[in-house]
Amino acid sequence: MESSAVQPEITPVVKKKILVKKKAVIAPAAAAAPSGSKQITAIFGDCREKLAEVADKSIQTVCIDPPYNIGKDTWDSIDDYIPWLTGIIQQLETKMKDNGSLFVFHNDMEQIAELMVSIKKNTKLQFKQMIVWNKRFDASSKKGFLDGFIVKDVLHNWNKMAEYILYYTFDNTWKLADARKKRNVTQLTISSEILSKTGGLTGWYSNLETGKNLPTEDTIKPITKHLGLTLDDIVPKYHNLKKNHSVWNYDIAKRSDIHVTPKPVDLLENIILHTTDENDTVLDCFAGSGTIAAACLNTSRKCIMIEKDPAYYDHIVTSYGVE
Repeated sequence: MESSAVQPEITPVVKKKILVKKKAVIAPAAAAAPSGSKQITAIFGDCREKLAEVADKSIQTVCIDPPYNIGKDTWDSIDDYIPWLTGIIQQLETKMKDNGSLFVFHNDMEQIAELMVSIKKNTKLQFKQMIVWNKRFDASSKKGFLDGFIVKDVLHNWNKMAEYILYYTFDNTWKLADARKKRNVTQLTISSEILSKTGGLTGWYSNLETGKNLPTEDTIKPITKHLGLTLDDIVPKYHNLKKNHSVWNYDIAKRSDIHVTPKPVDLLENIILHTTDENDTVLDCFAGSGTIAAACLNTSRKCIMIEKDPAYYDHIVTSYGVE
């Protein structure tokens, strides 16, 4: 899931699918996957046009690695970069399920700051966390190599050995008050379903409407009873695997022959395992060499990739058996 060329071009509609028979651990440049019950879709073209082919509210997790606009390659220099990327994120917003997640890779803090302000102004997405992908750590196989950059004096600064991942979801707590008013149900009616240990009323429900807390498996029961809302209607899907905080240690992926900045498959798997279930769909509209496909195949998720660079797209077709 890496960055690709971004200038508009006229391309034929090409959509490729791969049906996968069974779970198999597949590296980024793996051989063709077997056919079967799971499905990966690859679409050739500019995502600003091709996202129209993706159904609204069908995606559980969007995970994108857009161009960083830092001149890394020919595709990595974009005029009006923040409006351009914000416009794509606005399109992606319509494709996400209400309990879905968005992850955006980047490494330039000034552009990240501008992008976050723009997302806040122009979307309904709610910022949740900035994950730091730390590349230099004691257990890393690359630590010795990276240590060599620490001793250099030419920067007169600390050497950056990290990238950043913006994590967004939706705030769906507005649905509580909306449903309650439509059904003419008072807060007291719902609150009285769960009393304190001494039998008194508490503010558990009002705290949900204000967004202070989110429903749990217990508190959702009276909400479903009176308002017809479920956890999936309100709470972003998130599985606490109890192994991470907001700094993640992952080795740098090996540079491939086709792409200079692939992301580690195991890092992408971590995102997928935290925010999706088996057979959920993950979308990457900057597919690059298709690393997200490997992560989805390894975790039994469906995947939609969009890529406009012919060389990258052909690599996806060859590597993942798209026919």
